[in-house]
Amino acid sequence: MLPNISALWFIACPDPAAELAGGVYIDPEKTADFIEKAFADTEITPIGTSDLAAAVDGADNRVFAAHFGRLAVLAGASLRTTDPDELTSYLEDLGVGQTWALVSLDPDTDTGCVARWQDGELQRAFVGTPTVIRTDVGLPYPFEGPFWAGDHPQAAAEHDPLALPFHPGELADAAHGAWFGFSFHGDTSSAVDPARIPVTVYRVGPDDGFDNVIESSVPLRADAPTEPHHAHAAPEGSTEETEPIQRIPAPVATPKPQSEQQPDSPPARTPGPISRYFGFRGRL
Repeated sequence: MLPNISALWFIACPDPAAELAGGVYIDPEKTADFIEKAFADTEITPIGTSDLAAAVDGADNRVFAAHFGRLAVLAGASLRTTDPDELTSYLEDLGVGQTWALVSLDPDTDTGCVARWQDGELQRAFVGTPTVIRTDVGLPYPFEGPFWAGDHPQAAAEHDPLALPFHPGELADAAHGAWFGFSFHGDTSSAVDPARIPVTVYRVGPDDGFDNVIESSVPLRADAPTEPHHAHAAPEGSTEETEPIQRIPAPVATPKPQSEQQPDSPPARTPGPISRYFGFRGRL
């Protein structure tokens, strides 16, 4: 099954995979400015530090973000689209990097998405399900060759006449591996470990009572030897508070007044923050 993850990358270096492999650290001021531009007019609150691996299967109202100087990332389960070109003007307004890339895997709809922009122009976009191509723009990149040649057939759809010669989710993950040096689903022997890439965790919207439930926490320096820290909720009925994960102050964004409502269970899946920004109906 596909991991549930979408990652938007903003690139201002020649080799982002080498940049990540060499060890990156968060620039707090640039990260705060970056997230405020990305979620203008939206209530967003920094709640701690974590790692990029923890963004997989994260709640829809959580965004994982970091600005590393020559590379920046926004990640979360809700940052997705089936038409990447609709993001072009939004990404341009952020003014971060000359190259942008989107990789998205959605197990709910069995969809894979990959897109790449250069100097504000969409160069390549592919979005599809195992049997339907929803978007196909531009020329394929070299890493796509074996997929289109049939070297990665879909075993589950072997006898379906409508099946593509590959699963779009596998293509999207291969794009991430080719461009950033690691995959969210598949090869675990890469030089880049997403669990060592530090990010700041943000809550989008009002307090839901789960700010302390974060998968892990890492120092701002990705190459520091500290082991990831794990937070666990207290047993039901206990008065013990969840152990806080914010060892290092997160970049400060200016939150708007929060609702006094505190739900007893995690929030339902709702349209994502970027879709609200544009008025889309999807969960982007």
